[in-house]
Amino acid sequence: MVKKIYLITILLFTFAVKAQVGIGTNTPNASAALDVTSTNHGMLIPRMTQAQKLAIASPATGLLIYQTDNASGFWFYNGVAWMPFSGGNSWNLLGNLGTNPTTNKLGTTDNQSLVLRANNIETSRILANGNVGIGTTTPNAKLHVVGNSVFNYSQNFTSIATGNITTGTGNNPYVINNNSGCVAADSWQVTNTGSTYQCTGCTGNYALIDYGSSTCNQNAIMVIKLGAIGISSVNISFSYLYEEYNATDQFVVTLYNETTSSVVATLLSLNSNADTTFSNNYTVIPGNSYSLRFQYTGTYAAGASVDNVIVSGGNSVFTLQDGNQAANRVLISDANGNGTWADIASLGATDDDWRFASGSTTNDPIYRTGFVQVGNNKEPFQLLEVEEPNNLGQDTQFGFGNTEYFQDVQSEQSISHHVVPINNNSISLGSAANRWYDVYASNGTINTSDARDKENIKNLEYGTKELMLLNPVSYQWKKEQFGNTVVPEKDKLHKIGFIAQELQKVLPETVQNYEWKEINTTYQKVKMPRLGVNYAEIIPVVVKTIQEQESKLSKIEAQQLEIQKILNELAK
Repeated sequence: MVKKIYLITILLFTFAVKAQVGIGTNTPNASAALDVTSTNHGMLIPRMTQAQKLAIASPATGLLIYQTDNASGFWFYNGVAWMPFSGGNSWNLLGNLGTNPTTNKLGTTDNQSLVLRANNIETSRILANGNVGIGTTTPNAKLHVVGNSVFNYSQNFTSIATGNITTGTGNNPYVINNNSGCVAADSWQVTNTGSTYQCTGCTGNYALIDYGSSTCNQNAIMVIKLGAIGISSVNISFSYLYEEYNATDQFVVTLYNETTSSVVATLLSLNSNADTTFSNNYTVIPGNSYSLRFQYTGTYAAGASVDNVIVSGGNSVFTLQDGNQAANRVLISDANGNGTWADIASLGATDDDWRFASGSTTNDPIYRTGFVQVGNNKEPFQLLEVEEPNNLGQDTQFGFGNTEYFQDVQSEQSISHHVVPINNNSISLGSAANRWYDVYASNGTINTSDARDKENIKNLEYGTKELMLLNPVSYQWKKEQFGNTVVPEKDKLHKIGFIAQELQKVLPETVQNYEWKEINTTYQKVKMPRLGVNYAEIIPVVVKTIQEQESKLSKIEAQQLEIQKILNELAK
């Protein structure tokens, strides 16, 4: 017994000194703490059920067991959770043999999503409910694709009228910071005629700043509004020519963030001659609005031109190439749901971007952004413009219902039927700020005066006394204007009437100093910027004065008759 204990002690001491154990070999590998060597036996590690595995208290990282039930196989603890070895059920990088589609699968067996990654970045995900998401972690459809939007903007100035560029609308260019006093040619303008400063790439209409005076230096900025950009980077390209006169001249092009009012990048900063095409990529903040600014600063003897401005970027989230793809094609399907590209013209359809076939409530209206031209294909100047196609500006009609219509008669508008307010005694024609100059009528104006509509009726107290306090005057308006034509002093008409402020002290009822205006869907009493006079309401005062004078005259006539009678008696 003592010998056995001694032998075990010697062995343990040997193991501790060498820190290596060899089973089946006297020379364990130097890299192994335990080296088991055999040609006819294996090494058996602890075997247990899943419940027994999970019952191990505080398992050490790297602890290895063989699970005998459920997902049987080798399992190890990674310091956080138990993980299975793939063993013989793994999918190999070079493919697998002997698979059975009814039992072999790629995916999850619990209520968890399957995530696919590339470069350690998630590219797609399949939820437990079967929804597939590409570019989104929360797909809400069987196939839900989210990706970068595409941004495309081009400006070749063909849609802009030739002449000086002033303030534009939409994405039209506009000019700021022009030198005051410069002649027209010293501002950015759109032209299609040849110029010394026309760039090689400028064709058709293009933007130009050219000398126009021997004394006026140029300093003008042309701003091209790009609008909101929904992607993170864009490519900017344009054709340009710049010719300098001296070292103080400069042509600078910048990408400007309109949302943050800051310069993103300087694209060009030239003080030497150039005639070429610019192209480069720039990072932007998705959702912010941007513009391109072309600033020319120079002497009168030089110039610059710009054309073919293109800003584009982004990737399509969906591409189908079936051999029928082309610009402006539509995707159609057959009865089985097979999709193909088709030319809309081949379907017998026309461009009806006004159609809206979903519903009729105010939540889904028919609408169109931008300008709308009806009856003609020339460029509109109003949001909605209606013109007769064959005789521009003449007899154009815009109808309401079956019979009523407005008609354009050169510089006037006529209407086919009566014009009445939608509510009785509540709508005004004109206002204190916007007055009618003349009102023509063949039968005069008629004011409703039915006693059934009135209350608190009293005899008028005004009369001769008040009428004698009135101060009739003649006058001229300070400003008379018809459209853009201002009437010169010599042609102004002389008017007669009253001064509202004076009349208000005597007959306040005839002077209007407030009006009712619709504010936030309700009408409110608002002080008028100018006083108004209701001349018709002065008539009752005149009538009352005449009545008083007539009564006095009747008394005087009666008195005169009495006096005449007395005189006749005395004469007998």
